[in-house]
Formats: sequence, structure tokens, C-alpha cells
Amino acid sequence: MAREPICIKGSKILVVDDTPANLDLFSQILESEGYEVSFSTNGKQALELASLAKPDLILLDIMMPEMDGIETCRRLKSLTEIKEIPVVFITAKTDRKDVAEGFRVGAVDYISKPVQHEEVCARVRCHLKNQALVKARDELITQLCDYTKKVETKVLEQNKQLQQNEKLAAIGAMVGEFTHEISTPVGIAITALSHNIEELNSVKLKYDNDDLVQDDFCHFLESSLDSSKIANNNLKRMISLVKSFKRTTVNQCNDVCQQFDLKECLSDVVASLQPRLKRSPHTLELECAEGIIIESFPGTFAQIVTNFVNNSLLHAFKADDKGLMTLIVTVEGEQLILSFSDNGCGIPPDLQEKIFEKFYTTKLGQEGSGLGLHIVRTLVQDKLQGVVVCQSVEGGGSAFKITLPFAELK
Repeated sequence: MAREPICIKGSKILVVDDTPANLDLFSQILESEGYEVSFSTNGKQALELASLAKPDLILLDIMMPEMDGIETCRRLKSLTEIKEIPVVFITAKTDRKDVAEGFRVGAVDYISKPVQHEEVCARVRCHLKNQALVKARDELITQLCDYTKKVETKVLEQNKQLQQNEKLAAIGAMVGEFTHEISTPVGIAITALSHNIEELNSVKLKYDNDDLVQDDFCHFLESSLDSSKIANNNLKRMISLVKSFKRTTVNQCNDVCQQFDLKECLSDVVASLQPRLKRSPHTLELECAEGIIIESFPGTFAQIVTNFVNNSLLHAFKADDKGLMTLIVTVEGEQLILSFSDNGCGIPPDLQEKIFEKFYTTKLGQEGSGLGLHIVRTLVQDKLQGVVVCQSVEGGGSAFKITLPFAELK
């Protein structure tokens, strides 16, 4: 794309000089170049005009009564709204100290008297172009900052959506596994109750026909008691599964900060993962002391543990392995430590720096989304204000340690 030339015609220039002849000379030179020129004969008036008109360049005579050019420039540079306007001194002085003082208070250049038409045009053109470039740069920086903020906002929204999608996918998988798991105790309870109804109908028929003997009734009582116990135990198991699943899914779907028992929360998560674990040869163990009450986000803890388990099931174990995953919770001083480990294949050293990166996965095109561990790190750092690190030895399993500020969770 062709670069547009810098246009400085119509630029506003303020000339400050107490000599009318000089003002007339500068007017002829500058207006012939297409600039918009305004004039001031003293420093005080110059400050007022500069603040009002916001010129692109100020030509300022050093030798003026009451307030000289040096003091005028110093005051100009002290005003936030106009301090960036370039100032070029007009001076008959050739003393280097005066020139140096002019630069020290903020001038960018100087023009010597008597002025030369070509020199004035060249210097003014140079500084106007520089000022135009500075303004263009500032506008681009502003636009870039605005665009960056929009991109960052978009990325944050996408990250939240990705986390939500991953969480819903995990919950969806749990729903399917939970449905399968709960069908077993429900089916057993229905079978036991159906058998009890058949036995009851048989006894009633014998009773109606006056054929009921003591042995038949005793057999019915024993059978009925056994069937009731079987149904009762399986319905209790179903209720326990429903409660654990409900608490876990509700916490993940509506993850609000609340006070909760950490062991109870993690036990529910482990229970909700059992249907999937039962379809594998792997086991998950939880070690957590009783009575750790914290105020935090139970759904976040549930999602972290779920992602760890899913990651191990997907990456850590070979087809014929009988894996062990362990979740250990300890309190060490002012820190709450969650340690998750597996005895799987471990992670090669060159990959350990990449596992927390978004979309990084060694199972591309299979089950892996490359988001599980990235979400874990995001939740730990951004939501729980903690740190997560990985320690792994290739062939010797993997361990993840989450350190949280316990004092802030109480």
C-alpha cells in the first residue's frame, strides 16, 4: 500500500515578537507557504493564545520586555495541554550560553536574526513535518492500544467460553457415565421388589385358597426380608450417587464463592468420577483430613480434579496398565497443598514446559483437546491466586502440586 505524503499546509503557527516589522516579515514568509499564522507581541498574551488555539508550532523571540522568551518558553512547557508544541527561538543573540539556555527550557531549534526567507521556510517545514509525524505516531499508538484492549477482551471472552465448553463437555460425559452407573442399583432394586411382589401374590393366593402352611409363610418372610434389604441397600447407593453427582455438577455449573468442607467436596468429585473409572482398570484415591473448611469456589476445585483425572486417563497409562492416581491434601503453615499424582508413563523433559500451553496435546484428533491442563493453570492462577507446577520422570509417573494461600481461604 502506498504511503501517503505528510501534508503540512494549513498548519497553525504562532509568532511571538514585540517588533511589528518582524511580525509583518514572518507573516509574508509563512502565509506564502500556506500556513495559518497568528501573532502575539508579549509572553503573557502568547500563553493565552497558545492555550486557546493549540498551534502546531511557536516561533518565539528571546528579547522581549516584561517576560522574555526564555521565561515564556518555561511557562509554556509547564502547561500540560500545550507543553508538546515545538518552540523555535528567534534571536539576534549569538552567545552560546543563551542558545543553550533556550534548549534547556524546551526549545527545539533557533533562527538567527536577521532572518533569511529560505532558512525560515526550511526550519519551519522540518519541525512541522516532525510534529505531524509525532501526532501520527501518537494516533497510531492510541489506535494500537485500543485494538490491543479489544483483542485482549476478545481473548478473555474466548478463554472463558473455552473453559465453559470444556467444563460442559466433562459434565456431559459424567452424565452419560452416571446414567449408566445409576441404572445398576435401580435395576437391582426393581428386580428385588418385583420378586417380593411375586412372592407376596403367591402367599396371598394360598391364603385365599386356605392352602397356606407355616413353612410357606416362613419362607415368604425370609425371602421378603432379603429382597427388601437388597432393594434398600441399592436405593441408598443410588441416593448417595445422586447426591454426590448433584453437588458436583451444581458446583461446577454455578461456581460461586462459598464456605464448604474441602474433603466433602473432593469426595463428591471422586464419587462422580467412579462410573468412568469402573470402565477402566485404574483407581483414584483421596487423602484429605477432616474439618478443612474454606471459603472459595467448590466448582473450581471439582473442575481441576476432573481435568487432572481425565488427563491421566488419556495420557498416562498404556492399554494393559493398572494405574493408580492419588489426590493428597495437606496444610503446611499458611499454604494449602493439593498434590495429584499418577504412576503412569511420565512426561518427557522436553514436553514438560509445553503441557500447560493452550491447545497443546499429544492426542490431536483423538480425545485430547489440549485445554485440560491449560484450564487447570488458568483456574489456579487467576481464580484461586495459587501456583501449579509439574514434576515428572519419564517412565516414573507424574505429579502436579498446587499451592494456595490458605490464610486467604479461611
